[in-house]
Amino acid sequence: MTQRSFTERLVQFSVAQTFDDLPSSAVVATCNLIRDTLGCIIAGRAAQSSRIIAEVLEATAGAPQATALASGRKLPEATAAYINAHCGNALDADDTVLYKAHIGSAVVPAALAIAEHRGLSGSEFIAAVALGYEVAGRIGLSLEALTVGADGRFQFGPVTGYSWIGIGAAVAAGRLLKLGADEMHHAFGISAATLPLPGATRFGSALPRPMTKYLMYGAVAQAGVLAALFAKAGFTGERDILDGDQGLWRVAGSLSCRWDALGERLGESWLIERACYKIYPACRFISGSLDNFFELTETYGIGAEEIDRIVVRLPEAGLKKLKVGDARADTLVDAGFSLPFMLGVAAFGGAPGPHWLSAALRNSASIRAFAGKVLAEVEPSAAAIIAEDLRTQGHAVRMPCSMEIAARGKVFATRCEFAKGDNHPGFDLTQEQHERKFRAFCASELGEGQIDTALSMLATLEQQSTLGPLVAALVAA
Repeated sequence: MTQRSFTERLVQFSVAQTFDDLPSSAVVATCNLIRDTLGCIIAGRAAQSSRIIAEVLEATAGAPQATALASGRKLPEATAAYINAHCGNALDADDTVLYKAHIGSAVVPAALAIAEHRGLSGSEFIAAVALGYEVAGRIGLSLEALTVGADGRFQFGPVTGYSWIGIGAAVAAGRLLKLGADEMHHAFGISAATLPLPGATRFGSALPRPMTKYLMYGAVAQAGVLAALFAKAGFTGERDILDGDQGLWRVAGSLSCRWDALGERLGESWLIERACYKIYPACRFISGSLDNFFELTETYGIGAEEIDRIVVRLPEAGLKKLKVGDARADTLVDAGFSLPFMLGVAAFGGAPGPHWLSAALRNSASIRAFAGKVLAEVEPSAAAIIAEDLRTQGHAVRMPCSMEIAARGKVFATRCEFAKGDNHPGFDLTQEQHERKFRAFCASELGEGQIDTALSMLATLEQQSTLGPLVAALVAA
């Protein structure tokens, strides 16, 4: 088939690539993403929003095909994908790719549901996740939702959202269903026709923030699974939905489309190797400031009770659009997007983990008092640095932030451009750090023995003949 569009090129790539085509570095990166996402799903199951969604969907459950993790409830493939995807994003501790969006929480659950039900191997699962991530990531990087004007101010597209991730979920599911090129082309179009509206535009404009956050991840994963199933059954969709002046980029509210991002070095470089991971269950814009806080307090031995004031400076994109400088943390979602609250938790909440968003810490008088000492301002160097990234690479790579802590009659200061977990030399998480996060995020639902078993299977995922034993290890006893 002649390649006549960007959509078709990605379609052909999606059906042609196999596990053997993945470089070893991409296999390792995909396993890291899978482990991180599964840990986030397990931890997110306890969130109130996750409980509501599971209760409603499980009440209308049909064929027992795939597993809702932690609970162990057997559900139809698309329903299990919905619940697991929502849980994966519920705590906002999931991966990011170059500050674009969280892709793993939609792609991994979609692939997991299909692979589990159909008894497919670990290597097939890995390949499907890598391909779904690649397609979604390339679509995301092609969208221009942020610019920096001549006056140094950040400018956003009139509409923003991340529904496009669902095409990656369709690719992952379609690969495991062994769709042909024509069927996969239709799956692209069907998913685009059923994805949620790009509804992130208002997010952060008013408190308390809604449980929907910036995207209903369950709906996106479900749409991808159903698109692949419909295409397999013969349903047709709009063709070449990524192309032309009326392509998906326009519907997504993008200011323009970076066409080269869709096909440049396709199959030679893998975006999953550029995934970034979070140590903290919080908005990515907050991570660098938390790193700065720990650096200063640990380097100078500053106790929380000694701190008189903290001045935090970060990019306008986080401060103004997401209101991360607001100290209110009445809900779990608000807590994950409140930098003052998160600094209070860093001071009093112990090692990072899902408990950082707990009601007990949100209601802590000492944490609320500490949050009142935090002043958030715009980082003056950020606009020029991010503008340079956008000009030279087409997307933001650095998120500069600085901090001053007033204590003991002195001012202690530091700054950073990358956060721990960023895909940058010296900031990538080690395998030990990945495993430590997985343990911390699973501890509330799974026994230590189960966690050990799951980690052992994840370490040899490509050798697993089916995913059944892994899924069983991820169900609360």
